Amino acid sequence: MYNHGNWEGFGHMMGGGFMFWIFILLIVFLIFSFFKNNQNNNNSQPKKDDALEILKKRFANSEINEEEYHSKREILKG
Repeated sequence: MYNHGNWEGFGHMMGGGFMFWIFILLIVFLIFSFFKNNQNNNNSQPKKDDALEILKKRFANSEINEEEYHSKREILKG
């Protein structure tokens, strides 16, 4: 422990090597999380179903007419 101004027992008080490995694991976890979140952001392109839902809402709100709705729906369905 702390010995009246002497720092010799400080490594034992802090867990020595144990704290070092906790720190290393924390760094590895943060790096892994960063890359995983970055990868998820790259794959967040809109899906075909999302586009169809938007198209349905636009038609329901009278933003597009029936002819436009049917032609765009056919394009999206492929």
